[in-house]
Amino acid sequence: GIGAIQGYQDGTFKPNNNITRAEFASILVKAFNLSKEQGTVFNDTANHWAKDSIATAAAHGILTGYSAEKFGPNDPITREQMAVMITKAAKLAGETADMSFTDYKAVSPWAVEAVQAAVKANIIKGYADNTFKPQNKATRAEAVTVIVQALGL
Repeated sequence: GIGAIQGYQDGTFKPNNNITRAEFASILVKAFNLSKEQGTVFNDTANHWAKDSIATAAAHGILTGYSAEKFGPNDPITREQMAVMITKAAKLAGETADMSFTDYKAVSPWAVEAVQAAVKANIIKGYADNTFKPQNKATRAEAVTVIVQALGL
C-alpha cells in the first residue's frame, strides 16, 4: 500500500524532484504487494540497489528495458513510461480513450494504449494547458499521485 512511498533520510520528500525508473519500479512492487520473483537482471541493474524490485517487476510483466541488456535504472522516468508501468501493474491494458491533448501525437507509439488507459481510468491527468507532455520527466509528486489513484481503482 501507501507505506511503499518514502521520503529521504533527512525527513524531506522533495515532491518536485524527478523520480528514477528504479525508484518507480521499487515503489510499484511494494505498493502492489508483488511477490518476489526471479525476473530479468539487466547488465546495468546487476549491482543496483533496486535489482530485486526491477527483476520482480520484469517477471510480473510490468516493465521492460530499453533493450535486453539495458534498463537505465538511474534515468528519470518519463510520464509515458510511468503510464505504461502503472497500467500494467493495475492490469488496465486494452482500454482506449479519446485523447484531446494538443500534444497527443507526441506520445510514443508503444505508450499510446497505456496513456489512453491511464487517462480514462483517471490515474494520470494532463496539464491545465491541455497538454500531456509525454516525454517530460515525472516528479515524485506525480508518481505518488498515479500510484494512489491506481490503488484506489
